[in-house]
Amino acid sequence: MITFEDIDSLPRAEALRVLRNQCAEWMTRDTSPISPERQERFYREKIATGDVEGFLLLADGKPVAYGLLAWDGQGRAWSSTGVAADRRGEGFGRIITIENARRAHAQGVPVWAEVRTDNAGQQKICRTIGYHWVESVVRPEMTVDVMRCDSLPGHA
Repeated sequence: MITFEDIDSLPRAEALRVLRNQCAEWMTRDTSPISPERQERFYREKIATGDVEGFLLLADGKPVAYGLLAWDGQGRAWSSTGVAADRRGEGFGRIITIENARRAHAQGVPVWAEVRTDNAGQQKICRTIGYHWVESVVRPEMTVDVMRCDSLPGHA
C-alpha cells in the first residue's frame, strides 16, 4: 500500500535526509551529503516555516521516495524528488513527481524542475506527465534542462 506523509517532524526530516543522500548524485545544485545537523537546520528554517513543503512516499509503511516543493515568491514552485536506491525502477519516481505537481497546482502555480540531461529516467517521467522544456543550462559539472508543468493531462 502506498501512502504519503508530510514532513512535519524531525524524525520525518531525518527520513528525508537519508533518501536525499541516496539521490545526491542526481541533484542539479548541491550534490554533497547532508549531515543530520544541516538537515535539522533545513527543517527548522525552510520546512517548518513553509518556505519548502516536503512529504514522503511510503510503501507498506517504509519511506521509499520524497517530494519537495520550494516556493520562490515569484509564483513558482520548484520540485525536487528522489527514490531510494534499492527501490528504483518500481514506478515510485513517476508517483512522487505527479504528487509534487498536484500539490503545486493545488496552490494555483506551475511546478518547475531542473533535470540533469543524463538522468534519462526523470527526463522521461517529466515529459510523459506534462512537463515541457524551457531551456538548458550548462554548468561546469553538468547540463540541466529547466522544465515547467502547468497541468497534468490525464492525471487529475
